Amino acid sequence: MPTLSTDSKLRHINGMLSEISSIYEKLLSSKNVPEGVFIVMSSILDLGEGCLQKEISEISYLNKKTVNSTIKKLQKEEFIELKAGKYPNMHIYLTNKGREYMRENIIPIIEVESKALELMPLNEFATLVESYRKYIDNFREHVDMFAERNK
Repeated sequence: MPTLSTDSKLRHINGMLSEISSIYEKLLSSKNVPEGVFIVMSSILDLGEGCLQKEISEISYLNKKTVNSTIKKLQKEEFIELKAGKYPNMHIYLTNKGREYMRENIIPIIEVESKALELMPLNEFATLVESYRKYIDNFREHVDMFAERNK
């Protein structure tokens, strides 16, 4: 690849991120699943029933307020129930309706993601992850410095 200016690199990255976002939007809308609901439900699938909102925030990078409002929505729709654990923790469990929703909507979306990844050779996947990790770490570092200067 020829030498690219910083502006060109930024346009490439932002374009790719927007494209991925657009693809996810299409995928989620095909099952009528809101993004927050998908992220929280797939996090419950990853963490297992009995997980905490704090754990969902940590693995999903969603802020606690977004997780909390999504949990309340899922609870209102009777997809999950909260059970008291060691104070102040409330553990999250799927209801039968929630398990059915997971099976019919969330798992098929994850399967589409998995099929796309299965087509990528391991060495290409490793390069992608390594490069993306480097970009995220650099970006985070510069955002932190920027935020510190602008307090």
